[in-house]
Amino acid sequence: MGTRAGWAEVEITPPLGLPMGGRGPRITPGASVFDPLMAQAVALGDDAGNCTLWVSLDLIGMAGELAEGLIYDISAMSGVHYEAVVVNYAHPHSGPMINYNKYPFVEPQLNALTAYAQEVRRKVAVMAREAVDRMRPVTVTLHRGHSDIGINRRNRDANGVMTMSPNPDGTYNPDLWVFDITALDGDGRCVVFNYGCHPVIVYGYAWDAISADYPGACRRYLREELGEEVHCQFVQGLAGNVRPRVLADLEKGRFRKSRPEDLERTGRQLADDVLAALGETGERLNIAMAAVAGRFMARRDTTRIPPLAHWQELAGSDDELTRNVGRYWARRLQEGPPPVRAMPMRCGLIQLDPEHRIAWLSGEALAEWQAHLRRWLGDDRLIVWGYCQENPTYLPTDELIPEGGYEVDRSNLYAVDGPGPFAVGLNEAVRRRFLAMEKQLH
Repeated sequence: MGTRAGWAEVEITPPLGLPMGGRGPRITPGASVFDPLMAQAVALGDDAGNCTLWVSLDLIGMAGELAEGLIYDISAMSGVHYEAVVVNYAHPHSGPMINYNKYPFVEPQLNALTAYAQEVRRKVAVMAREAVDRMRPVTVTLHRGHSDIGINRRNRDANGVMTMSPNPDGTYNPDLWVFDITALDGDGRCVVFNYGCHPVIVYGYAWDAISADYPGACRRYLREELGEEVHCQFVQGLAGNVRPRVLADLEKGRFRKSRPEDLERTGRQLADDVLAALGETGERLNIAMAAVAGRFMARRDTTRIPPLAHWQELAGSDDELTRNVGRYWARRLQEGPPPVRAMPMRCGLIQLDPEHRIAWLSGEALAEWQAHLRRWLGDDRLIVWGYCQENPTYLPTDELIPEGGYEVDRSNLYAVDGPGPFAVGLNEAVRRRFLAMEKQLH
């Protein structure tokens, strides 16, 4: 049989009026559609019948039971082993709040949003099955390129406080991985590309517009160059502390307000970088697939949770975001359940062949994880994905926790698995889990 692959896609644009994601616990109904949101899948298998299934969604992310149910449905519908299914979220901030239950709302989720989430779950599972059903003999070539569309977004202000501002010396990963999958009969081509950068351009100039942001623009440009029939699929990487470089005003030390031309410029640049990588000699992969997945315990520092009076004060704010956070945590600290002590977070390893592996993490993993994982696994060519399976919160490394900043502390106020920051010890928890999974691969 040799290496086999199949791919499929389906539109998942929500109806207007649903709350938009990427804005914390506040409601912004979607009012217009700039471009469609898509779900895409590629199934990749070897001659022994082993298969992995990569699903890409133009969604902010899912959390809890919805993510668990989606992965189960995909595995059951497609027949691909549960541990070999990877769901990746592009994380555009201009899509629906499908992760409503992640946020600290006192009010229950809208029925219309629940119905949309269930429809996405159904559509994606059926699409995954179609990708598997369409598997046929292919060649797979891995191209390694680079892109500079991202820039680190953690920097200190004049007072030494960690803020969300451009840091040209901060960590980001220029690595761009491109899989070129071509049917042996010449009838079909799939290009899967992976890069880590927050898709936050559109909501800067169109707060209530639905859009796939720069990943959607990039796919559009790629199809213009490669052909409309080519399946172009984006996989989000370690984007937790990376924003589009086009928005960085380095002279003023801030991110400026975005404009429509920024979307086109970033989408075009990433597409050009993908095409440049495809133009270089790649590595032909002889797929010998294996996959393993698990969880590591990310422990919270519950000693750093503010007292009840703090949340009661916030609950009286005129600001919707602040008020919702205060109301939720004031009620929870009084009535329960208590804040969590730890989060069991998902992770996994995929072996494509003995020389090529992919490590993936759930949550909004920060860029620094790539260097750590490559060192721990002894693989300086390791491919690393973030935003996989579920997206409950940011995932900093131990080195960043003492620095503070949005990704370390403030973001946890906006998650029901907060509100305290993570405790030092994440590095060791992740290292042990990945080393254990590496042994399982052999």
